[in-house]
Amino acid sequence: MIPQDTVQQILQAADITEVVGEFVSLKKRGASMIACCPFHNEKTPSFHVSPAKGIYKCFGCGKGGDSLRFVMDLEGLSYPDALRWMAKKYNIEVKEREFTDQDLINQNEKESLFIVLDYAQRFFADTMADTEEGQNVGQSYFLERGFSKLAIEKFNLGYALDARDEFLKKAEKAGFSPDILQKAGLISIKDNEVKIDRFRGRVIFPIHNVAGKPIAFGARILKTDPKAPKYINSPETEIYHKSHIVYGIYQAKNAIRQADNCYLVEGYTDVVSLHQAGIENVVASSGTSLTVEQIRLIRRFSENITVLYDGDAAGIKASIRGIDLILEEDMNVKSVVFPDGDDPDSFIRKVGSTAFSEYVKEHQQNFINFKTELSLADIGDDPIKKAELISDLVTSITKIPNPIKRSVFYQEVAKLLQIDETILLTEGNKILRTKTPENKRAERSDGGGTLPAPPSRNQELEIINSLKKGNGQEEALVKDLVLYGHIIIDEDEETGEKHSLADYLLHETNDIELETPIFNQIYQFYKEEHIKGNQIDSKMFSSNPNPEIQDVVISWMSPKHELSDKWQKFEIFVPKYEELLNESSYRMILRIRKEKLQQEINNLIEEIDAASDEDLEILMNSIGKKRDFIKLIAEELGSVI
Repeated sequence: MIPQDTVQQILQAADITEVVGEFVSLKKRGASMIACCPFHNEKTPSFHVSPAKGIYKCFGCGKGGDSLRFVMDLEGLSYPDALRWMAKKYNIEVKEREFTDQDLINQNEKESLFIVLDYAQRFFADTMADTEEGQNVGQSYFLERGFSKLAIEKFNLGYALDARDEFLKKAEKAGFSPDILQKAGLISIKDNEVKIDRFRGRVIFPIHNVAGKPIAFGARILKTDPKAPKYINSPETEIYHKSHIVYGIYQAKNAIRQADNCYLVEGYTDVVSLHQAGIENVVASSGTSLTVEQIRLIRRFSENITVLYDGDAAGIKASIRGIDLILEEDMNVKSVVFPDGDDPDSFIRKVGSTAFSEYVKEHQQNFINFKTELSLADIGDDPIKKAELISDLVTSITKIPNPIKRSVFYQEVAKLLQIDETILLTEGNKILRTKTPENKRAERSDGGGTLPAPPSRNQELEIINSLKKGNGQEEALVKDLVLYGHIIIDEDEETGEKHSLADYLLHETNDIELETPIFNQIYQFYKEEHIKGNQIDSKMFSSNPNPEIQDVVISWMSPKHELSDKWQKFEIFVPKYEELLNESSYRMILRIRKEKLQQEINNLIEEIDAASDEDLEILMNSIGKKRDFIKLIAEELGSVI
């Protein structure tokens, strides 16, 4: 367990902009930072980060929280694991006891997978560094490919011994059960009995998530064996979905953001070679066909992708297949074809980083020129093939959500292939009209139209909607306590004693019990801390471990619309809410008391049918008095009964 003082140290050190910036590319807008939300697919930014408040809020899907909550939700980490991640980022020492066998049993499966995969990564790295076979076979292979020891350490490369169950034995001795080892894809169990290592006699490429945690492994065989595949990868697990991750994203994300461009290659060695040469904004699709989820992951850091594939026919076809997917996600894509027989790894080792960068710069093409150049040699004077090419280009252009970009590319095709632009527009519009209603709705929701994209996980909005069924005045009371309770509203002229809004509100509502559970929970917590004399601010609630409390307070702290500074510029002065606290708080207390009195009257009325004559007179008198109080309050509020 992490000590509470360490938890507070971590939370104080965490900078919301730095933490969120690890995972998405933020842009400044006024006092906030904005980005496309990483929790749901969108193409117009609705995700806001407030550095001053230390919170984030998406006005599309409703997700919100502090820096710790962001890491928990995005990476699927538990509260303790998110704290450890944050502590590592800010070099804060966390003193806690080692995991025991019982601890491992008590961990849920996802946490256990992270633990065992981290152990496996260190095991394979140590095996290559410390064993004779690891040095002679694994390390020699990497060094022969030109990988430096620094590059090997950067990507945590390793080696699996050519033995049946060497890893299994060591892992079991370290306290890991065969069941969790199998679920992590590290061993195979045949006939419910025979257990063997999944990776044997292979060099190991760990695959990391965006936060840098190992989630899977790719392994290359070194000996010639026609029956064995050249590469094998971890199977899909609860934390590893190969279609959702690209190799090298953890090591490349900052460079991608800085360069505002991502180089997309095919293999692990391409990534390592380019990184070693100083070109770090590169990731690999790991030999799988490019997926929408992989593109959206890259889009967190840049809207520009340059595809660098092998110079053979297969590599070129792979590049073409991925282009339409990239265009559909409203990203800018360029392609580079290397000389036949070369891949990014071999080419950079042959020419060096400077010549490599110059080649990419000179040979990169947008998809129009890329597709056209590849096809023109085969087309010749054949009008049918030319028509097919034009049709293919128009189909690709219609994938682009942005109409301005579509228009520019129509002009380019018309000019390049000498065809009337009007014909292209007509054909493109035909394709767009044939889209299904579902696709059109998706396009509107993702393209910044009037409809918000439907969230896949929307716990926060469910909570907020449920609050609408609660008491509005109770919400106003607790909201004012949390956001403005520290503000001084009165000062005794004789003693100089100052009174805060919290002093007033808590005194006036001391005899009132709030009915809405979540508001009462926040209210009671605030009251307890206030009695203790502790300093209370909204961050105590926006960083609360209770997600319900955090969600409610984040929604209060994140108004969707704020007054522009230009109002003051043109001398249009609108009083701020804080300036009206005295009057608004007084009226709010009156409304709360009025509602409570009405509720008491309703309860008394329900007792009338069963009351005796004597009790009936008492009830009617009580109801009359309460109604008199309500009339007085209504007069003060200026309302009508």
